[in-house]
Amino acid sequence: MERISNMLTFDIEEWFHANYDHINPADYRGKGSRFRAHMDGLLQMCSDTGSKATFFVLGCIGEDYPEVVKEIARQGHDVASHGYGHELAYSQTYDAFKADVKKSVDILEDLTGTKVLGYRAPSWSIVERNLHYLEALEELGLQYDASIFPVQTFLYGIPDAPTEIHKPKVGGRELRLYEVPMSVMNLAGRNMGYSGGFYFRFFPRLFIKQAIKAANRRGSSAIVYLHPREIDAGEQKLSLPPKEHFIHYYNVRGTKSKLESVLKSFRFTSVSEHLKQHCGLEV
Repeated sequence: MERISNMLTFDIEEWFHANYDHINPADYRGKGSRFRAHMDGLLQMCSDTGSKATFFVLGCIGEDYPEVVKEIARQGHDVASHGYGHELAYSQTYDAFKADVKKSVDILEDLTGTKVLGYRAPSWSIVERNLHYLEALEELGLQYDASIFPVQTFLYGIPDAPTEIHKPKVGGRELRLYEVPMSVMNLAGRNMGYSGGFYFRFFPRLFIKQAIKAANRRGSSAIVYLHPREIDAGEQKLSLPPKEHFIHYYNVRGTKSKLESVLKSFRFTSVSEHLKQHCGLEV
């Protein structure tokens, strides 16, 4: 089990990037945050634990914090795309989606001088009805997508999607890119996340560690994902209805120490490194 490397990922966005109808990120952009401190903390934690990660970065973050994106790459982590402005993919037309991804990729590649290989949609917004949007990623020359969550929620998910890395099919054609679905576990016959975002904040660290161990025993690599705001209870908060506030902010205070404990307990690498080692990805 010690030879299994799990995948560490971060969705790099500001505290106000959230997909709720009454939230317009443009109203908050440039008005202050603790983003740089969050990023310093995450990069230091990776360094201290010997972990490599994939940072799915918004294009607008590249514009606002170019030195942060350069530092991610300088420290040997992957810089991948999270789109430009955190728009839901299924709320965009195909052409708007493709242009959005291309805009972010161009910004990130100009900053790092390296090719962007992967993409993750904001709020897991590649679902059944816009699965063909993966063809846009293929057309842009990306090598993998990490947008599909094999669960069902009010906002996202394809509950019957494959749970292992695969090459997806659209219209009966196998695409020339890998799909790296988010990790799930089966509880009472239903898939449930356990290792990222709300799930990571909700479940006790022992539960998360046992779930990762179980995946590793099966020969599978677990994927952890978090946002910078999730390691800082003191960051500004959006005004949200009770249900959304609970999902967005529950147990933020305990997330940083939990993440550090998990990183110390397992080996973590980036998505592209995993694909190179185990799936034959050639760059």
